[in-house]
Amino acid sequence: MDIGDWLGSPAAVVFAAVFGALWGSFFNVCIARIPLHQSVVSPGSHCFSCGKAVRSWDNVPVLSYVLLRGQCRSCGARFSARYLMVEVLTAAISGVIFWQFVVLAPGEPVEARLGRYVVYFLFAGVMIVLSFIDLDTKRLPDVITLPAIPILFVASFAAHDVPWHERAIGAAAGYLAVRLIGDVYYHLTRREGLGLGDGKLLAVIGAVLGWRALPVIIFLGSLLGILVSVPLLLRARRAAARTDAGEGPSVRHTEVPFGPFLSLSALLYLFGAPSVMGFVTRLIGGQT
Repeated sequence: MDIGDWLGSPAAVVFAAVFGALWGSFFNVCIARIPLHQSVVSPGSHCFSCGKAVRSWDNVPVLSYVLLRGQCRSCGARFSARYLMVEVLTAAISGVIFWQFVVLAPGEPVEARLGRYVVYFLFAGVMIVLSFIDLDTKRLPDVITLPAIPILFVASFAAHDVPWHERAIGAAAGYLAVRLIGDVYYHLTRREGLGLGDGKLLAVIGAVLGWRALPVIIFLGSLLGILVSVPLLLRARRAAARTDAGEGPSVRHTEVPFGPFLSLSALLYLFGAPSVMGFVTRLIGGQT
């Protein structure tokens, strides 16, 4: 069996999923340490409660978390379920990317198929890390977004999917669109709306998927954001009413990070651009 045949086998998809889980473990380190301005390399994995180093056999993605029931072997402190979630999610996304861009493209050269997998897995990894950091801190750190723009722009030449000039326009337009919306919102309300971090995230997305993807991703991200944030706001209002707290600032100014919705929309677009664009077009046009 040559490499081309093996890439189309179920074993290759499983390998891609395991590869994704391994990277998911590293993504967890980035999510936990980057907001604290700590190195993601040193020291090695350790328990935040007792400080003991995590042994190598207790650091196997997914499996170790399940066997240890999400607890530190040394002190019994519980680890966040996010660690398992990120590893499983990264494994699943890696497998899907491999399936779509490698297995389902048997007629293309091996180098092109693997190039797409590497580029889009790297892109998905950035989306995952930024999304979970945004959920935790309501921030999208420049230390990730700014280097990701040129790195992913250059790397995307290996994918051969979107012309370079469309990606260059996408990187610029992604940031400028959010900057314009944010400035207008601030002048109208005197409060921050969309943060510039969202603009840098859109610049990352545009650098890979091109400017044509941005309107669809912004619309879909906004729709997903509304579907999630409105129930949360209504729940907060009911909780405030039950405690006779009224509608205080914590309810009126509840912050819902937009980054995860943009990232999810970008991945949905990546996996099914024609279908996603068709869905958005029908939705805007009021068709069923």
